[in-house]
Amino acid sequence: MSLAASPRSSSAPREHTGKPVLDRLSDPGTLWLAAREGVHPRPAVEADAGPIRDFLITQYDAFNATDNTVEGHRVFRDFVRVPALRGRLRAGSLMLLAERRGAILGVCEMHRDGYLTLLYVRGDQQGRGLGRLLFSMALRRLRAEAPDLRTVRVRAMPYARGFYTHLGFRPLRDGLRDDRGLRFYPLALDLDRV
Repeated sequence: MSLAASPRSSSAPREHTGKPVLDRLSDPGTLWLAAREGVHPRPAVEADAGPIRDFLITQYDAFNATDNTVEGHRVFRDFVRVPALRGRLRAGSLMLLAERRGAILGVCEMHRDGYLTLLYVRGDQQGRGLGRLLFSMALRRLRAEAPDLRTVRVRAMPYARGFYTHLGFRPLRDGLRDDRGLRFYPLALDLDRV
């Protein structure tokens, strides 16, 4: 599971600057969201599980469903069920959300072993730095709690592959993979390089 992107709106994607990933992720251009647009990133709590599930299913259906099979749709829905989300939060999963006036705009979940399981941004908010902001916050928390971690891995759905490549992720294997009907590209970010 990964970022559900939407086609870019009038805001053009930022060019890769060649700066290390964490520098790019924390630059002022990424952080303007909170101040200018009233976006509030925060850790998710168990009470958020229902709205997070609804958000994730809506984004998946809009941007990832066409890449996956009926079995993949079932697997995704099982993964984002309210009890599953609450269980992972209780188990210590790093889950962040970004909201404005109570509406969820983005969700990021990263496990302590460096596996990025969810990064979804509402379609009309894409290309504005929100995905980078959520990923940066999760990565900073993870590195503080697991300083020996060397790699972040993600199963990037086809729609999100370019986003992760732009952040510095590299392919672990060539080609599209399939696991229980979910199609993805296995990617990794080497933290020694950031």
